[in-house]
Amino acid sequence: MNDLGKKIKDLREEKALTPEQLAEKIGFAKSTIWAYESGKKQITVSHLTRLADFFDVSVDGLLDRTEKVIDLDLQNASSISDYNLMLDNKPLDHNEIAEAASYIQVKRRMGSYGAAN
Repeated sequence: MNDLGKKIKDLREEKALTPEQLAEKIGFAKSTIWAYESGKKQITVSHLTRLADFFDVSVDGLLDRTEKVIDLDLQNASSISDYNLMLDNKPLDHNEIAEAASYIQVKRRMGSYGAAN
């Protein structure tokens, strides 16, 4: 919860507001703002929504729940050396990964598998 508290504090400071000013603007008790920022109190969904609306950010943005994309070159062993890829609870070796990547690329080019890039 401390990450959320830091995010709230950072957003508040970007707007050059004191905790008291923020509390007044959104109708919270100043102790509530302090408790959220210090991680002493878990934020309610309704308060999370009001804060997101006030700061013009998404709730996911406040929670740091952004989509993470990993773009791997599965045919390049060095690009995947930091990952342990598993299938059916067994690790995939380099040849299996390269074969799967080739299969998907061919199917995409043919327009018969997933979204073409």
